[in-house]
Amino acid sequence: MTVASGATPRARILSIGTEILFGEIVDTNAAFLAGEMARLGVTLTGTRQLGDDRAGIAVAFADALRDADLVVATGGLGPTHDDLTREGLANALGEKLTEDPVLRDRLVQRFGGAGRMPASNLRQALRIPSAQALDNPIGSAPGWWAEREGRVAVLMPGVPSEMRRMWSEQVVPRLVARYLLAPLQTRTVKTFGIGESAVVEKVGDLLERPGSGVEAGIYARDDGVHLRFSTRGNPAILTAPVDQTLSLLGTDVYGTDGDTLAGVALRVLAGTGCGTLATLESGTDGALLAILAGHPLEDGEARFVGGILAVSGEPRPALPNADAILTVDLGQPAGLGRSRVRVALQAGETGFAEREVRIHGSGPQRLRRAAFAALDQVRRPRA
Repeated sequence: MTVASGATPRARILSIGTEILFGEIVDTNAAFLAGEMARLGVTLTGTRQLGDDRAGIAVAFADALRDADLVVATGGLGPTHDDLTREGLANALGEKLTEDPVLRDRLVQRFGGAGRMPASNLRQALRIPSAQALDNPIGSAPGWWAEREGRVAVLMPGVPSEMRRMWSEQVVPRLVARYLLAPLQTRTVKTFGIGESAVVEKVGDLLERPGSGVEAGIYARDDGVHLRFSTRGNPAILTAPVDQTLSLLGTDVYGTDGDTLAGVALRVLAGTGCGTLATLESGTDGALLAILAGHPLEDGEARFVGGILAVSGEPRPALPNADAILTVDLGQPAGLGRSRVRVALQAGETGFAEREVRIHGSGPQRLRRAAFAALDQVRRPRA
């Protein structure tokens, strides 16, 4: 069944490249596009990762275009022999690839003349009749917007920077013009120091019955357990479930929506008169330093002035001068994925002596959770 122009589309994502299947790169494109589709109001029904195989790509396009109204593919638009996305879609649609003289001229101009352009790049000037070229101002591979019988296939480069710019500048305006999109409105309540099952127990049946027109979800992340409420209707209806969640979870909540543990902790310090913060950590591989260094400073927050990662057996450099010193020491992993974290804050009368908290996790997740546990202790009420 074909969806008429103006209707909300059902979409599939295809991530193409053998390097994805081999685990040589992480497929960040699909995650980005999934978030964008939710924001726009496109209903994503699935994602699929494919190797560089022309027949397999053709089958994947045919299957996706049969079941969805919009198929968005990334990768496989380069000039080499294994870049086969164009060919795969051409096979799926039964159309012939021919050289587009406009695309050829753009490629020649990009390389500074035909003599300087590798012959293999001419593959990027190929196009099928049902496809419009999508401009790529920062790469050699143009994208495609191919439309047949009410179905749309979008091809974009696999390079994230090229894909994201093409998506925002070329694809999104076309989607908005073609479909009746109902953007997803969301509110998020963020907790730390309480497990997912404990959160579910505290909020009762709120997740199952958040209100008419509202959907609810819960998921665990490195920075805590988040509860998400969403609607495609009036965002005002999200206020009631959010307020109820805040009441039920109390001090386990550290923020909502765009709040971060780093930002909340830095605001708490600023509120107690501490204008600057330095850190001393061990056992974390610098996870706390990385989180704070990557946090964009906002008004009303203490300023992070640097930190030290203590290495066993090595002399410890002097800490930067700061109003507050946050210390975190992550112990060795114990059984069942548990670890102990010792946290202390030197900040005059607003500081606290060493506290011990427990976290769950392994690998890089364990390190980040230890850092977030330290920030969580900063924002919690003093005993």
